[in-house]
Amino acid sequence: MRDIDAAPLATQPGFFHLPGGVPVMVRAIRPNDAGRLQAYVRGLSVESRRNRFLGILSELAPTELARISRMDRPAALALLAFIADGRQDSMQDTLIGEAIQATAGNARAEIALSVRDDWQRRGLGTRLLQNLECRARMLGARVMVGDVLRTNTAMKGLARKLGFSISSPFTDARLVEIVKDLSTPHSGRPCHEQFAPPPSIAA
Repeated sequence: MRDIDAAPLATQPGFFHLPGGVPVMVRAIRPNDAGRLQAYVRGLSVESRRNRFLGILSELAPTELARISRMDRPAALALLAFIADGRQDSMQDTLIGEAIQATAGNARAEIALSVRDDWQRRGLGTRLLQNLECRARMLGARVMVGDVLRTNTAMKGLARKLGFSISSPFTDARLVEIVKDLSTPHSGRPCHEQFAPPPSIAA
């Protein structure tokens, strides 16, 4: 069944539960989230930062931090994942993941994501990637792509599990590209349902 034509939902908060029942809210970043995003990046392990940013860094440069903290539009969207506390608009403290999606002409959605080290291997990466796919489909994107370090076996395994293929189109031998064709029907829970908070999470 075709998803609801709801492109405006592509920037709205999304809600889901992790295995074990932990409620998570994913929402677009706001300019006043810059400090917490920087703290999140600094708190990642060296390996997690390297996997996310494809190289060694200890924190985001001020210009990059400012750019990301203003990515709140469908074509350039930065998302933050929090443990939900029942208040959709609260300034939540527990930031456990982040993701970025940028679309080019609504055809190609480029993605990247990370999960806080102590929340890895708990299903959050899977749900974030599924959330990004739903947002891309709502925008009419035809393909999702992401650059991944060849040594990042966890991300490559997750991508394969969710239907991505892996190719090596780069001259940089360190990188591979994960690719998913969105012309195939979406399976599982309808995308629009992720963007309507269940009563247990809604205020």
